[in-house]
Amino acid sequence: MKTRFLTLLFCLLSLWSFACPLCRKRQPKGFANITHGTGPEGLFDYVVFYSSIGVVVLTFGLLIYYSVKPRRAVHPPLIDWNHG
Repeated sequence: MKTRFLTLLFCLLSLWSFACPLCRKRQPKGFANITHGTGPEGLFDYVVFYSSIGVVVLTFGLLIYYSVKPRRAVHPPLIDWNHG
């Protein structure tokens, strides 16, 4: 029952994330159907948008890298809690 409820909730919430037809027409060509509103309007908006995409992609890449190939810390800890 809980799984069905969560699945239904996820499906309903995912529909709200897409833009309505009116907002889709008002957005620039590459940003249509992303979100509601006019989309990026100036150069600074595009810089912020693409830099945030870069940060997300970098973070995801580092997550995958360190999940697949974990390694121990090279440096000793700053505080040795086991030392008397």
